[in-house]
Amino acid sequence: MNGHGYPSPPNNGAYTNGLSVDTHEENGVYRPVAQRSPLTKQVNQLAYEIPHNKYANPWSYAPEFLKVFGDVRVHVGGRAVFDCVLLGSPRPKVFWLFNGEKMRFTDVNVEDTSDLCRIVIPHVQPYHYGYYTVVCENEVGRAVTNASLMPDDE
Repeated sequence: MNGHGYPSPPNNGAYTNGLSVDTHEENGVYRPVAQRSPLTKQVNQLAYEIPHNKYANPWSYAPEFLKVFGDVRVHVGGRAVFDCVLLGSPRPKVFWLFNGEKMRFTDVNVEDTSDLCRIVIPHVQPYHYGYYTVVCENEVGRAVTNASLMPDDE
């Protein structure tokens, strides 16, 4: 106990609750000074507020994927499928990109149902090989996923 009826502070440099604590006495009062572990670093966090949409439904939520597609390897003439399952309210608008540009193939089937987004390439040709991205957006947010279609050399 110190002179004020409180327990005495731990020794300088004591390790408590994962923090290293040094204590300094000023005018008879011990004050802890937190010390950062060399294994952690300071992170600057940016706080921001999403603008409120006065027309948004209180049950609206940003799109999110429940299932995403991965890279596909297929030989020329084979069948390739990229599909994902998503949620979002209101129903997100979905669009596909090929190598970062709007997809303009006429021989690719695009399916977009209530929760499933899929493209099917029934007969892969060399010009189909590349990077496919699906972008899902609604008034609350956006979700993006992508993968590559690569030749199967085996």
